[in-house]
Amino acid sequence: MPRRIATLGRALLWLASASLVGLVAWLLLAPPAWIETVWLHGPWPRWAHGTSRLHTATALPLTAIVVLVGTALTLSVALLRPPRWRRSGVALLAWLALLALTFVPAWGASYRRAPLAQTLGLADDAATVPVLLEAFERLAARVHADAPERALAASANDAAFDAAVAAAARCVSEADALVSGRVISVPARVTPLPEGTLLRAGYGGISLPWLLEPHVDQGLPPAARLAVATHELAHAAGWAREADTDALAMLAGIGCDHDWVRYANALAGMQAVRASLVPLVDAQGVERASVDATLAALPPAAHADRAALVEAVAHWYRPAFAQRVTTVYDAYLRSQGVDAGVADYDASGALLAAALAACDRGATRPWCR
Repeated sequence: MPRRIATLGRALLWLASASLVGLVAWLLLAPPAWIETVWLHGPWPRWAHGTSRLHTATALPLTAIVVLVGTALTLSVALLRPPRWRRSGVALLAWLALLALTFVPAWGASYRRAPLAQTLGLADDAATVPVLLEAFERLAARVHADAPERALAASANDAAFDAAVAAAARCVSEADALVSGRVISVPARVTPLPEGTLLRAGYGGISLPWLLEPHVDQGLPPAARLAVATHELAHAAGWAREADTDALAMLAGIGCDHDWVRYANALAGMQAVRASLVPLVDAQGVERASVDATLAALPPAAHADRAALVEAVAHWYRPAFAQRVTTVYDAYLRSQGVDAGVADYDASGALLAAALAACDRGATRPWCR
C-alpha cells in the first residue's frame, strides 16, 4: 500500500508539472487579445483577489517569507535521506524551476496584454506639443485645487497616509474596471521598505510578482510616496508595462475621491508630462517659458513637497549602483517584450496627456472631471 501511494503521488506530481508547463507555454504563445479578454478577465483576477486579501490582512512581507520558507523546507526535506547534498541540489533546482514557471501565470503574462493606448482608443501620435501643454496646465490646475495648506512632507501622519493609500487602492480598482471592464481586487496597503532601499538605485517602489505585493521606499517624502504607492497598486491590478502602469495610476489618482491622492498624482503627472514635453520644445522658446512659469506659480505646499523629493533623492541616490541596477532591470524588461526597456517610463507623460485630451471629446471618466 505505501508503495502504491508513493507511485500515485509521483504520477500526480508529474501531471501537475506537465499541466503547469502547458499553461506557461500557452500563455507565452497565445495572442494578446486572448490574454486581455480571457486570461485577465477570467482566471487571473481570482488570484489577484486572494493575494490582495492576504496583503490587506497583514503587514508582513509575504513574498519574502514564502520564498525563504519554501527554500528552507525544500532543503530540510532533501537533507533527510542520503545522498543529502545531491538531493539538496536537485531539490533547489526544482524549487527554482517552480518559481520560474509560476512567474508567468502569476504576473509575466500581463506584459503581453493589450496596450493601454489601444484599450482607451488613443492614436499613436495623439500627444502633440499643444496636447502636452494643455495637459500640463490641466494638471497644474488640479494641484492648485487640491494642494493642502501645509506640505504633506510637514503634515502627513502615518494614519492619514495609510487612509490615503487605501483610497488610492479603491480608485485604482475603479479605474481599471472602467478601462478593462472587469472587477479586480487591489491591496488596501503597500509594504514599506527601509529608507533608501530602492532610492539608492533611483527607484521608489517595486511590486513583487508571485503574490502581487506592492512595496514603497519609506525614504520618499509623503506626496511622492503616495504617487509611487498608486503606481505599485496599479501593478497589483495587472498592469505590467511601466508606461501603461504609470499612466493608469495617475489617471486613477487625479480622478480619486481623496484630495491627497488627487494632489500627489497631479504633481507626479506634471513631472511625467514635462519629461515628455521638454525634448520637443525650444529651451528658449515660448512653450518652455510657459512650462517654467506654471511650475513657478504652484502653491507653496507643492513647492515644498517637490523640494522634499529632490532632497530625498540627493540624500540616497548612488549613481554607480543605480547604473548597475538599471542595466539589469533594462535587460529584464526587454526579456518580457518591452522593447524600450527602462525608457518605457518616459512614455507615460504622452500617454497621460493623450488620455486627458480625450476628455475634451466627450469622455466622461472620473479623471475628466
